[in-house]
Amino acid sequence: MARETATTRWPKIVQNMIDDVEATFEQSDIPEQIEEGRRIQATLRIMKSEIMQDKPLQCVTFQTLATFLEMADVDPMSLSPLSSDGRPDIQSYNAQLAAFGKITWQNCPWLFAECYLYRCVQTLFARSRFWRNYDIFARQKLSAFLASHAAVEELSERYVSLADAGAFAKTDDEAQRLIFCEMTEIALWGNATDLSLLSSLSLDQIQSLQGKEAIHEGQARIVSNDMPEAWDYLRSRRGGRVDIVLDNAGFELFTDLVYALYLLDSDLASSIKLHVKSMPWFVSDVMPHDMDVLLSALADTTLFPGARHRSVRALTERLSDCYKTGLVSIAEHPFWTTGFDFQAMPAMAPELHKDLLGSSLVIFKGDLNYRKLVRDANWPHTLPFKEAIGPLRGEKDGEGLKILALRTNKADVCVGLSPDTLERVEDEAPGKAWVRNGKYAVISFSDGDYL
Repeated sequence: MARETATTRWPKIVQNMIDDVEATFEQSDIPEQIEEGRRIQATLRIMKSEIMQDKPLQCVTFQTLATFLEMADVDPMSLSPLSSDGRPDIQSYNAQLAAFGKITWQNCPWLFAECYLYRCVQTLFARSRFWRNYDIFARQKLSAFLASHAAVEELSERYVSLADAGAFAKTDDEAQRLIFCEMTEIALWGNATDLSLLSSLSLDQIQSLQGKEAIHEGQARIVSNDMPEAWDYLRSRRGGRVDIVLDNAGFELFTDLVYALYLLDSDLASSIKLHVKSMPWFVSDVMPHDMDVLLSALADTTLFPGARHRSVRALTERLSDCYKTGLVSIAEHPFWTTGFDFQAMPAMAPELHKDLLGSSLVIFKGDLNYRKLVRDANWPHTLPFKEAIGPLRGEKDGEGLKILALRTNKADVCVGLSPDTLERVEDEAPGKAWVRNGKYAVISFSDGDYL
């Protein structure tokens, strides 16, 4: 899967960048911006070619920097692999490259090389004049969200109806547990706009046997499911700050905001901190401006007309109020876009690690965050999640991060399965399909204790 990603997917991603830059400068009437855009395009074409030709990672920036700055008379070998664009992470990228030695695009640590690709691209824009704050993926992110308007309407109606019925505060413990299960699954499967994946339960159904059966059926595709432990933990720790390390913008961000709202409305959290990326990252990851784009789109009556818009509007007003009052806040940190896995956080970003230790729960969304939690290592699938996260669990009880990872499986690394479950899914989806096709998932929890 790693080789297929490098040989097929990465060149397509870079080609999409090339096309996006052209679509943007074709709408410009500023000659300098157009010329600068053409140089960026030329550089991206070189990057695409070097990936396809399996060139060393170091070479891509030697050549692209010379092209971009028109420094043909400069000896490329006099340049460092990544030249500074003002951000503090360049030195660590170069140090990692030096430590790896001679690696090429198709013979390298998969996770690092993919991070390096996006970081290389960012240097092109950050060192420019007219494109410095350009989000190369903004057009794709907005288009994907607009295509999911029906799912946004449906989820808004479901959430508002539950809130109006007092489901988050006035139901018994068992009903609250079932609501937690469904809301967590909505956040889990949030990168799929097909809500038929979910149980679509009303309050009456949740309180009936039918509701229990529907939720149980939906959980069959969750191959490692620590949701009961997460529920028991959160119920006993009501009222603390919950952090969410976000994944994708668009509809997934919408589901994450709905989940944040649920945690507040059910008193499972007193505040929510959303962690976003500070540069365009892995195509669709959330940046700060994506929040404003989403809220503006939700408030647009031309996008959400008719009776269903009342639910969208009510939900949007509640989200906007939480955002304005600080109940929901946004945080950036450069560590999220480094080439390090998250187990390096205590050493490489101690202030971030200390802040997250003060959180009641840190929810990591998506495939990339999961891979970084477990070092993208080739663990046995039956290894316990708490062992795979290494130093993040702390050296003594109570010293580790309280972690809830919600991840649909889109890469080979996956831990926490029982032997029986592993045997079942390998029969159902052979050839590693169950860890690659996004139709299976994990809900992994660690309570911060060493063992």
